[in-house]
Amino acid sequence: MRKESLLPLLSAALVLTLPGLASSAEEKCGVCHPENRVAFASSIHAREGVGCASCHGGNPASVNVEEAHRGGFRSLTGRAEVPGLCAECHSDLEQMRPYNLPVDQHAVYQTSPHGKAVAKGDVRAAVCSDCHGHHEILAVADPRSTAHPRNLPATCGRCHGDEALMKRYGLDPKVVEAYESSIHGHALLEEVNDAAPSCTNCHGVHGPTPAGMGDLDKVCGSCHVQTRRAFLEGPHSTAMVEAGLPECASCHSNHATTRLGLENLETLCAECHGDDSQQALLGRKLHALIEAAGVEVDKAEELAFDAARGPLHIEDHLSRIEEARTQLTESAPLVHTVSLGPVEQVTRRARSIGEEVRHELYAKMDRRPAHLGLVLFWFYLLMTLAILFVYKRSLRRGTGS
Repeated sequence: MRKESLLPLLSAALVLTLPGLASSAEEKCGVCHPENRVAFASSIHAREGVGCASCHGGNPASVNVEEAHRGGFRSLTGRAEVPGLCAECHSDLEQMRPYNLPVDQHAVYQTSPHGKAVAKGDVRAAVCSDCHGHHEILAVADPRSTAHPRNLPATCGRCHGDEALMKRYGLDPKVVEAYESSIHGHALLEEVNDAAPSCTNCHGVHGPTPAGMGDLDKVCGSCHVQTRRAFLEGPHSTAMVEAGLPECASCHSNHATTRLGLENLETLCAECHGDDSQQALLGRKLHALIEAAGVEVDKAEELAFDAARGPLHIEDHLSRIEEARTQLTESAPLVHTVSLGPVEQVTRRARSIGEEVRHELYAKMDRRPAHLGLVLFWFYLLMTLAILFVYKRSLRRGTGS
């Protein structure tokens, strides 16, 4: 028997022996395409009974190439036909209802730069299989999926990190690298915090698009709710848009998002408004308010732990110190109002709690020596009386003898 004639038999044996590869006795596609069948076996489609013919058509029961490729067979070698193919099922309400999946994603995709480019014949733009894979498509929640949040920077980076490709569109090929260096990237990739934002959280999923001027605060505000509310109350909300400045990104950057600490208030306002401006002075005042309150709370906490060595019960004091720290945490988003009033209100409360706790602890610690002195006084008094009593008895015995 010729070597070539053994291939279909060996492939058929592979299909029938490997777990999950013989999900349908009628499909014989794996005889000629064993590598695709193996990849497909672990996919979400295979698990849900979606076979080769569901996408490719043809006659999956035949091992004859010509017969197998009849009956509406689609090779799907053309990238432009992929979105429409996926939409045949994923836009069907009846098919998607059991999985609670949205059915408008193909329409959303067509509004995106990717979809518009493909519609114009630019097949370099991303289609479904670029992000989700081909035969090996996995559920997004699966950590192995290319569309899993932790894998998205690498998935998007395959195109958006390609310098030659991005040059064609006038886009920055360093955005993924910038993201990985950001506070968001650090939280997602290093701390493995899946709640941290990745590419799709800011740009959208199937309709990715850059956030426009006047919309950036909405994008950031979907996570930073209190900060956005404070920002909208302040003067920057409309002024920055009118000046053509991206709202949040002007201070925090976009892909290389940074956390700005209290110490940045000293210089941040001056970068735009000048060192001697009223705005720079306001920034220094905001810094002073929060810093003074923080110092007072730190002192109260340090004193509480010192008192515990006494020992004194400090549980109530520690809970109030925690309340003060909560007030300090609330001061951070309120800085975005660029106003002394809201920040002064919460820092005053934090500072007052710290002062109250310290005064109470000092009072308790000051009474402790007084109580100790009183105990010692009575001890010595009783000891003296006892000695005198014994001495007096000894004198009586001596006189009696």
